[in-house]
Amino acid sequence: MQLRYGRLGPRFAIPGSVMGKFGFVPYIELLAPDEWHRLRDIRLTALRESPHAFLAKYEDEEAYSESQWRAEFVRGDWHVGLIAGRPVSLLGITREPGAPAQERFLEYLWVSPDHRRSGVARNMLGSIIEGLRTSGATTVFLWVLDGNEVAMDFYRKVGFARSNHRQPLPEDPEERSEELMRLDLG
Repeated sequence: MQLRYGRLGPRFAIPGSVMGKFGFVPYIELLAPDEWHRLRDIRLTALRESPHAFLAKYEDEEAYSESQWRAEFVRGDWHVGLIAGRPVSLLGITREPGAPAQERFLEYLWVSPDHRRSGVARNMLGSIIEGLRTSGATTVFLWVLDGNEVAMDFYRKVGFARSNHRQPLPEDPEERSEELMRLDLG
């Protein structure tokens, strides 16, 4: 993997064809804050297509203003995976307030239905994790909703460990929760 700088800032690119060891390799582009509309369009597509995979709701995010979408870039970086110029995946990287500088959180991993189980998620996640490792991050965390065993299994296969730390979901604290997973990059 190499880091390239282009019109929009840093971009992760994997040299070679669009087929990698684990399947399709998306071209991974770091979105710039001025591309808030691209983030909006991809996230709304993800929420419409996979409403139970995320805490966010389509109706809420559809009503976001431009300033609310731009605020997402203050929280972190947003990467879109492209195949043949078409967005096929999305992943956010954030830092929690007060957390050590070497810790990052991944959120909102989404892959379009026509590219699931093709290696897109594994290759995108691998590229992003390698980029985090070379930038000095030592630990990566993410939350997985209870009941999302497909995601839990996927993250375990790429090296994340269950923490057994759970937190209840605000809208239904008695019934639903999410679990923190951790990947040490050391």
